[in-house]
Amino acid sequence: MTTEENLLRKVSVGWTPQVLQAMQELLDGGSKIAITAHRSPDGDAVGSVLGLFHLFAAQGLKASVVLPDRFAAFLDWMPGAASIRFHSEEPEATEEIIGTADVLFCLDYNAPDRAGSLAEVIRTCSAKRIMIDHHRDPDAFAELMVSDPLCGSTCELICDWALSSGCWSDMNLEAAQCLYTGIVTDTGSFRFPSVTGHTHAVIAALLDLGLNHAEVHEATFDDQSLSRVQLHGFALSERLKIWEEAGIGVIALGLNDLERFNYVSGDTEGLVNRILGIRGVQMAIFMRESDPGKVKMSLRSKGMVDVQALASAHFSGGGHTNAAGGVLLGLSLADAKAQVDAVLENWIIEQR
Repeated sequence: MTTEENLLRKVSVGWTPQVLQAMQELLDGGSKIAITAHRSPDGDAVGSVLGLFHLFAAQGLKASVVLPDRFAAFLDWMPGAASIRFHSEEPEATEEIIGTADVLFCLDYNAPDRAGSLAEVIRTCSAKRIMIDHHRDPDAFAELMVSDPLCGSTCELICDWALSSGCWSDMNLEAAQCLYTGIVTDTGSFRFPSVTGHTHAVIAALLDLGLNHAEVHEATFDDQSLSRVQLHGFALSERLKIWEEAGIGVIALGLNDLERFNYVSGDTEGLVNRILGIRGVQMAIFMRESDPGKVKMSLRSKGMVDVQALASAHFSGGGHTNAAGGVLLGLSLADAKAQVDAVLENWIIEQR
């Protein structure tokens, strides 16, 4: 049994023969292809768009990658990153790319609003939209939807497409590096419950292609600025609130805190996981004031603590059982903290 045959036994159920055929028909038409992901792109978002970009290139297909805004600097090393266009920097040019596309890939988000400033052009463009995502409760906005909340990352879904469509032979080192990055980051370095034996089998197959996972890990996790390290230390020592009996940890950082440590996009990445790593903490919440009147939130949990339900019900967000995001609008950081405290107090009472 070949590697491909072995892996095919466990690919995501989202890749049905009908979906595969429909997607291939769109690609066979010599279509103009655009690839997008969600705002504030993380490793899975960037890894999936670039992984698909490299797979298409290996098949002789040219695609344009457009993201709403820039990602953290520690992902700049990824092959193909320099070719990405950002709506925040080139609004007219990027809207034209999407507006004139025949096929639009929507990766790692399940509703246009998750794409931030690109939401309207995604809704109104004439392109056939293909959504590939692993978040719960998707909106029915795409003509073709591959949605698998049981999968740990969109990058794993892209690997499953390569297997299911018979184009695993097009998996080159550049694609493998990008897809591995998305898998390792979105699974919390393989510690979340969504990780399966198939996840590890896919990783093994990528390693067999010559992927140096140590180099990827070092480039992604071990290249931090001094100011970022100092910001994390400050957050944990000066802004951490622990609800000991409930097993909840919360950090809230304001614009003044961020400016003090010369914040750049991505500097708070991973901070919520540091909270979750504290002994006794079952739920971690990180709040960041991104603009006056706008507070972004990241929620993580262990076991059966469902932060997706909490984010969806109270913080205009969503995600997975153990990893979710949200936002509070029209509130100062102090008022946002007070609102979160009130929600948590009620949540604690409901759990008793």
